[in-house]
Amino acid sequence: MLKRIITVFTLVMLIVTGASCAGSETQKNTQKADDYAELSVTYEVVAQQVEEVKRKDKDLMRLDIGRHASQFRSVIIEWVFDNGLLYGSPTSLNHPFKGYTWLEYQVVKNLPKAGYMYFTHGRISTRDKIDGLFEWQLLEGDTVICDYPCKKAKAEFRGRTWTVWYSPLLPYSDGPWKFCGLPGLVLEAHEAEGKLAFHCKEIEKDTGYGIVLVKQNASPMLRKGSDLLDVYRPERARELMMLEKYDPAAFFMAMHGELKTLKVVGGGKAYKNGKEMKARHHTAILYEK
Repeated sequence: MLKRIITVFTLVMLIVTGASCAGSETQKNTQKADDYAELSVTYEVVAQQVEEVKRKDKDLMRLDIGRHASQFRSVIIEWVFDNGLLYGSPTSLNHPFKGYTWLEYQVVKNLPKAGYMYFTHGRISTRDKIDGLFEWQLLEGDTVICDYPCKKAKAEFRGRTWTVWYSPLLPYSDGPWKFCGLPGLVLEAHEAEGKLAFHCKEIEKDTGYGIVLVKQNASPMLRKGSDLLDVYRPERARELMMLEKYDPAAFFMAMHGELKTLKVVGGGKAYKNGKEMKARHHTAILYEK
């Protein structure tokens, strides 16, 4: 009986947490979109997630740019929701993107408040002011990416050195992840240690994808009846994301320990799908050190 209660609770949390990644009106979320994409760019994101495992995971993530806002999210997670599958369930693993996995984060710019971007990782969220976030150094050099001529730039940002290629022919001061502030759209980026990179794979115009930050208390990270995110301090967000890889059970308790439903969990232990979660002692590789 205990395992059944825990399993049901875990499935509910996966549904609720995953709802934060839903975006367009064609998905199970029926909330009206705040903006619609006039340009959509798909990137292959390559990331080494922990220091102890040298393997690099790949995801396909799409940047949807509308007239007022943009959203960067996993194409795979979007596919899972479009097909009515439960995020985290065995059936959700049967996606057509073989060789790829999903990275559980998204970045929304200019929603719900203009001039700010919101990064969300599961139930963890942080906010940045867009203006002046990056101090770019424009460099000599040019290349062509997806048929668009690009120029080179470099920036030191929160402990990492990023080199990017941007196209002035795409007049959007935007890019994958948090990149912004250049006179053109960022199509490729990599950091100096070679652990994180973004590669443009496809550029589509007038796609009409809905851009929306889920509201109406659809996720625990949203306050009931509010359009505002429960934003964590950057230092606390970093601690939690490091803890997630180092000790999943401790992370689980840190995120959900205040919920009454977790009274079924005793002795400081945490469970997922009826099995006790064990510490991995992995050191997370974060985009921001």
